[in-house]
Amino acid sequence: MENMKTLLVIIVSVFLSVLGCTDNEVEMNRRDYIIENETEVNLSVKFYNKVNGTINNQTSKDLNKGEQLSKKIELTIEFDISEDYPSLAYGSDSVRIVFNNEKFLTSKYNSINMVFSEPIGRNIFRHSNYENLGNERYLFKITQQDYENAEDCNGNCD
Repeated sequence: MENMKTLLVIIVSVFLSVLGCTDNEVEMNRRDYIIENETEVNLSVKFYNKVNGTINNQTSKDLNKGEQLSKKIELTIEFDISEDYPSLAYGSDSVRIVFNNEKFLTSKYNSINMVFSEPIGRNIFRHSNYENLGNERYLFKITQQDYENAEDCNGNCD
């Protein structure tokens, strides 16, 4: 019986010492996604998030030539090679890039099926379409070619 008490005291002591040695702060992993306007025209980046066909949130940012939009994502897990982190950072599943209210491009990401809209090589929500700047910073450049490939909207791009 005395051996059981001793064993119990040892187990409790070890448990309490391990509990006291842990760091209660959760380490956050941060990643920065940057969109840059490299075109010759001003543009607007309009993010949307649709749930059950209803737009839940909408944010918009105007970018003049050379300006950037930066969004950070913080996770309590290690980053892996998942392609959808930009969607998480921007808090949206679709974006419309409007060039001078003349032309537009659209990118979408279906998080249920994990499918990116075409052209997949220029989808703003696909992580591998970003240039790695180092230190968990990634850059997507909206180019003059994007402007040339955009659809005409005849002044009604909303």
